[in-house]
Amino acid sequence: MRPVDAHCHLDFEQYDDDREEVISRSRGELEFVVNAGSNLMHNRKALELQEETGGFVKANLGLHPTYTDSFDELEEVKKQIRNEMPVAVGEIGLDFHHVTDVEMRERQEEVFRELLELAGEIDRPVVLHTRDAEKQALEILEDYELEGVMLHCFNGSPELAYEASEKGYLIGVTTQVLYSRRVQDIVEAVDLESIMLETDSPFLYRGERNEPVNVVESAEKIAEIKGVSVDEVVEMTTGNSRDFFS
Repeated sequence: MRPVDAHCHLDFEQYDDDREEVISRSRGELEFVVNAGSNLMHNRKALELQEETGGFVKANLGLHPTYTDSFDELEEVKKQIRNEMPVAVGEIGLDFHHVTDVEMRERQEEVFRELLELAGEIDRPVVLHTRDAEKQALEILEDYELEGVMLHCFNGSPELAYEASEKGYLIGVTTQVLYSRRVQDIVEAVDLESIMLETDSPFLYRGERNEPVNVVESAEKIAEIKGVSVDEVVEMTTGNSRDFFS
């Protein structure tokens, strides 16, 4: 069994010079990768990658909470999601790190809630961005019945990660696990059954451009933290990704 990169952005400009090579390396090491949409344009690019790769790159469609200039695309994004029926709705959520204006945070929540409602209507799981708003996002989730929840790049407290996992939510562990004590503590706090591997490429790789194959290193680090074999980490996390994005 091979690992999965459950969250990346291969449509971003950082790959414009060698996207095919990055995808080729991914095919050589991974079972599949999931490309998260950020707004109408990036959603279209994610769908193009899905078609071009025969589904090896799977598309999520969403509206990123920091793309506030794109919030007026909400109705078009919702229509796009209904028409395309992606494997998941995302990435969506809240970001109180970059967005500090109170009114814009309120608008973030409105957009978030509309997309959660849509995901419930079409029976799709959600992939959430919750930077510095983890507790608020988890409270909002209580109002919705959803197929599944992935807390992408989760950087809240280990205690909150454990609480989320007890609700059945999956914790996205990025390549930050290679160098972040907080993420390592999160891995220690939750069961392997609650973890999915992700890179958030092109970000989060010690200052270098990230790419999907680096989840292999993450699996090795998680195995070290958990005191289990790399094969066990890969089997569990790939199973989680298969189930979630089925």
